[in-house]
Amino acid sequence: MPTPKAILAALLLAAPLLCAQTAPARQGETAKAESKTAPARSGDAVRQPAHEPFQITITFKRFHDGKVTTDRTYTLLATTGERLPAIRDDSRYRVSASDAKEHMDNDTDIDILDFKKSAEFIYLALRISTQTFTMPSPEEQQKWPVAHTHQYLVSPTVPVGKTVTVYSATDSIHDIQVEVQLLVQPFDANQHLPR
Repeated sequence: MPTPKAILAALLLAAPLLCAQTAPARQGETAKAESKTAPARSGDAVRQPAHEPFQITITFKRFHDGKVTTDRTYTLLATTGERLPAIRDDSRYRVSASDAKEHMDNDTDIDILDFKKSAEFIYLALRISTQTFTMPSPEEQQKWPVAHTHQYLVSPTVPVGKTVTVYSATDSIHDIQVEVQLLVQPFDANQHLPR
């Protein structure tokens, strides 16, 4: 049976060894030691690059009486971890050939508020505002154009390389349907070098 002096001596010898194991390492040594000793687990997420370029295609479709009245597509480049892009596309149309003061706006505003990649999926937060109008058909010449304003925020997670409808609205009374489709693809700058 160990004596009290032997127990005290063992504790005094073990204390510096324990302190050495828990003492903070010099900067950079901890990460190296952890990367050498940490076992790879199958559930660990693969770390994504901080800045990765993508081509984003946003398509607006509007149907009135079953016919396509608007089919507008915007394509832009965006990089994860960078300042986020915005689109402002504004047009003004005269309603009357005789009165230059009467006009209608056809505007599309898109703000990309967030843009992240995780594995094979892209997360976006889009703030979209559209102001459009529908002209009356030749049979309805007495009617005025109908103005439409839509403002919405969508935050989809979409697969890379697949077109997805991220917003859809139907107005059954006026037989109008609106769709917003999104396609996000990786962008390789080497393939798009000027000739």
